[in-house]
Amino acid sequence: MTPLQRRQFAKLVAASFTTTVVADLSSKALAQKSEPSKEVLYGINLLKTSNSRNREDQTPPVELNTADLTVGKVISAELLDLKVLSKVNLPVLSVENLSPVPKKPRAFFLPDSDRVTKAIVLGDKTVVISTVSSTRNGYFSHLISAIGGATNRQFRAKKILGLEKSNQTVESLVSLPNNQILCLVGNEGIPPFAFKTLDYRTGKIISKDELALPPLPLTHRFANLCQDQKGNIFATEIGSENVPILITMNLQDKAIVTGKVKIKRLAPLTVEGRPLFNDVKDLGFSASGQLYALAADKNGKNNALFTVDVKTGKMGLVKSFVAEKFAFSL
Repeated sequence: MTPLQRRQFAKLVAASFTTTVVADLSSKALAQKSEPSKEVLYGINLLKTSNSRNREDQTPPVELNTADLTVGKVISAELLDLKVLSKVNLPVLSVENLSPVPKKPRAFFLPDSDRVTKAIVLGDKTVVISTVSSTRNGYFSHLISAIGGATNRQFRAKKILGLEKSNQTVESLVSLPNNQILCLVGNEGIPPFAFKTLDYRTGKIISKDELALPPLPLTHRFANLCQDQKGNIFATEIGSENVPILITMNLQDKAIVTGKVKIKRLAPLTVEGRPLFNDVKDLGFSASGQLYALAADKNGKNNALFTVDVKTGKMGLVKSFVAEKFAFSL
């Protein structure tokens, strides 16, 4: 190689190295920009409504609170104090699917009432809130959807169809692929409970069990479905001891004998070394992988947010949190 050829070769190598470095830095910068730096914490509360509302075909109004949190950090009291919650009132909504559901007049009747049973966030960032309305003629479960960003959010509502009895209610939700939602269905909110799959697009319970969902003990109470980043599903179970136990399952992990999804019981929930005698009001995982619970505070008067150790069930107080349900979203 002549001196001229060597100089030309050196220039080509230097240019190639510079291009590679620039491309690498650009790809890293692009990756950093695409990764969200903030996580949204939603808090949901029920609002007062008129007794003349059609509780079968109209949803109760709810309050949707939002707060921005730093991704990857365990929430502390200081972090919650940094951001003021913004509030959006979702009005009474008429359902899109007006098909009738089972009804049966009740001999012993309490006044009409509503409650929020769960809030989840779908993959497209849609916030889905489940509610149950009680009337003289039965119970009606609904899905309220908040679609889009804060500046152009739209609200829609569906009535949950396909429940077999008038007293069956959808008590908790967790999102599944292919526009499906895993539900916990109870009877007026009490046992027996059963897992059901819901088609989110139609609001209808899918009659065929394609997931091999496990049967649940008839006298046990189940609640508070949530899911971690690996797809493991968690919930609480209360048996004869009346102490909530943290349970988990993975839809891919099935028993050899029955072919059904296996449920693993992890640990009873405790606060300050003492068993929790009332169930938590909600569970949810943040992007950091930390499990949180919403439960009554020490005085039993207000709700508070707690961290939960999934291995031991130990709960640690974070801060008072004025919400009935909560959910995280990136």
